Amino acid sequence: MRALVRARTLGIRALPAVLAVLVMAGGAQAAPRSAAAGAFSEADGPPVVLPKIDCAALAGQDLSGIPDAPAVVGSATAATSPDGSAACEVKGTAAPQIQFDVYLPTETWRQRYLQLGCASLCGNIDFYADATDGCVPLTRGDFVLATTNQGHVGVAGFDATFGADPQLRVDFGYRADHVVALVAKRLITLYYGQAPRYSYFDGCSQGGHQGLTEAQRYPHDFDGIVAGAPASLLTSLIVWSTGWHATANTDAQGRPILTAAKLPALHAAVLRECDARDGLADGQIDDPRACTFDPRSLRCPTGTDDASCLTDAQIDTVRKLYDGPRDERTRRMYPGGEPVGSEANWARWVTPTANGTPAVAGNNATNALKYLAYPSARPSATLHDLHYDAATFHEIYQRAGIYDATNPDLTAFRAAGGKLLLWHGWADPAISPYGTIAYYHALIERMGGSDATQRFARLFMLPGVAHCGGGQGPDAIDALTPTLNWVENGIAPDQLIATQRQDETVTRTRPVYPYPTVARYDGTGSTDDAANFAPTPPPTRYQDDIPWLGSFRSGYEQTCTWHNGRWTCTPAPRPS
Repeated sequence: MRALVRARTLGIRALPAVLAVLVMAGGAQAAPRSAAAGAFSEADGPPVVLPKIDCAALAGQDLSGIPDAPAVVGSATAATSPDGSAACEVKGTAAPQIQFDVYLPTETWRQRYLQLGCASLCGNIDFYADATDGCVPLTRGDFVLATTNQGHVGVAGFDATFGADPQLRVDFGYRADHVVALVAKRLITLYYGQAPRYSYFDGCSQGGHQGLTEAQRYPHDFDGIVAGAPASLLTSLIVWSTGWHATANTDAQGRPILTAAKLPALHAAVLRECDARDGLADGQIDDPRACTFDPRSLRCPTGTDDASCLTDAQIDTVRKLYDGPRDERTRRMYPGGEPVGSEANWARWVTPTANGTPAVAGNNATNALKYLAYPSARPSATLHDLHYDAATFHEIYQRAGIYDATNPDLTAFRAAGGKLLLWHGWADPAISPYGTIAYYHALIERMGGSDATQRFARLFMLPGVAHCGGGQGPDAIDALTPTLNWVENGIAPDQLIATQRQDETVTRTRPVYPYPTVARYDGTGSTDDAANFAPTPPPTRYQDDIPWLGSFRSGYEQTCTWHNGRWTCTPAPRPS
């Protein structure tokens, strides 16, 4: 999950010239068609609607009667929205302590609502729009914007102490975003005299998990959802995947085995072996599954140990990281490990940084064991208490009913007209892309096959991209504009354009097509220009149905609440 808590500014960057303006046609109920992602012109979208009441009047509104989401407005003041537009900012709290922040444009609202996800284990108000590179509707102030702290206040990105309170677990696990969506839409109706015409959600990492939770549990909250690198297998991710990263890279004295100093040579060796297998030696690997790299090729000569080679212990660690967590019978406890080609991104996530900052993995897993993994908190728990066996896996997996977003049955979301755009970086060191591919496979199986699924849900895999951005491949995309186009005009996205920049200068653009289609160079022009690539079926179809101890199924979700003084959890009702 994203470890950095960023400033309250939207991630809005200039749209590269290679993106074309889409020809818009049809209404919101039109049959899906296909087109490349592109920018909206000034005339696109619903017309502007102005407020009907003063901003200050929202401070006195009674929101205590919102069903399932009683709320109190703390303040309503004139402000500048994170997108730069003039707005009315409303802050408040939904019971018991779900903080929300809503920006309502005073001059530019085009009847659209956008709710933003948070990072890591949340705990703060963080306005950041993922995957919105050059999104014109966002930069011109089309949206009411809202976000939440996910029901608790944290002192750091992976502070899980809130998990000592079962209600706060529920608010973090599945309730907070739904509650804030209800409250924000009520504020919109009061301020403008009408509800939003279209509602959207955008998030990456934990934010991607939030988006999938909404699609699965509350299919009527949002018309379009952008979910990047989703932490959807949350229970197994924060215990087994991150725990494996930490224990695999710790020696008997508690010291890191693999250090950041070894990563450049390791990644360079991987590129030498794997890069050109997709037809281009371009510093990125289109699909890590196409290459099996043996780290023993970097074994240090006897008696030496420097940055250019790996010791036997480091070779063993690298193999474990690639493989992922396994139980006592070598069965997977998560659908995959570190993808080949992600090595340059391991510092901070898997290994300490060059200046000694500890890896995120150990802190993440330890916090999960202390406060989230078991029915009640175990503050003294450490990674030494983590046993990689099936019995412990299934004991902890019982919390999946609160935390996980792995239900492949999106029938209600599809029936409501919902559109889901999933994306993930192939070189993600924090959340294995194999988990997202496995979920998408389950979705296809449940929803009637690839063609039927792609009418409302598509997955885009970005070569060389790390966790929610960064890495070695073009990482800047606009997934929000094509989602608007899909929802409002029935035009499904046939490609995204990914852009790489250095010092604000575009150095490379590449198309990314709906999985499993890949981009192939057409043999003419620059390999750094997206125009010179075409969609191609993958040369090899790999096993997307990845066996592991968990599952992708319906009916596992729980709804938990206090009843007659007791905390009880029951099967969640099936959404309709």
